[in-house]
Amino acid sequence: MIKKFTIFLIFLAPLYAEIPLYKIEGKCTDPKDFSPKQKQVILYAYNYGASKGLGYTMAAIAWKESCAGEYLLNFSDPSAGIYHAHIPGVIKKYSKYKDTSFVRNLVGELLIRDNEFASKVALDTLLFWQKRRNGNYKDMIKSYNKGFSWEKNKRIDKIAEDYYQDVRINVIKLRNFIPKYSKTHNNALKIELENKNQSIKNTIKELQNSNAKSQNPQQGKTNHEKNRQERPFIMPEP
Repeated sequence: MIKKFTIFLIFLAPLYAEIPLYKIEGKCTDPKDFSPKQKQVILYAYNYGASKGLGYTMAAIAWKESCAGEYLLNFSDPSAGIYHAHIPGVIKKYSKYKDTSFVRNLVGELLIRDNEFASKVALDTLLFWQKRRNGNYKDMIKSYNKGFSWEKNKRIDKIAEDYYQDVRINVIKLRNFIPKYSKTHNNALKIELENKNQSIKNTIKELQNSNAKSQNPQQGKTNHEKNRQERPFIMPEP
């Protein structure tokens, strides 16, 4: 029996080895090593929460939860999106639908596709816990992760504490990274917009010149050409 099982595993090994997991492996250790897409997710999360004083926190959670948009699904929670919002909780709070597998799939897909909605859910949750915990930042983050459950359970409290420490460290790193990246990003956007504006100006100028020539065919011709065109035709002498 053991021999047959071993042969079965050997047969399956090449199949598992062919799964190209390397294609979805993201770099999550340092923001400076993030891909352009990851950096944009971090900046988006920061900008979304900045007006509420939670910009770095939103970015830190996006980094912690999804590796800044690299891993958008967790089937075991289940959660989805750049902040890994808990899907059953989102259904309960933001809809009147019954919590079914089909609805979970739809909401999960929405959280993945729509960063604005995902950001709204994350910010709403943070603001709720911020108020509930009387502005205590540490308790707010622990509750964002584990709700009320960490208060009376040592094992869950340890998980929530570790989560808070990870977010706190991410915030510290992002305070150094985001201002530098934002400046570089904004300068690149400025140059891109200037190039687009110049291209638009050139196109408008070409159109204006083209219209002017069509309205005045004589414009742009030399005096010699004009004189030749304006002279009456005279039959040459025999």
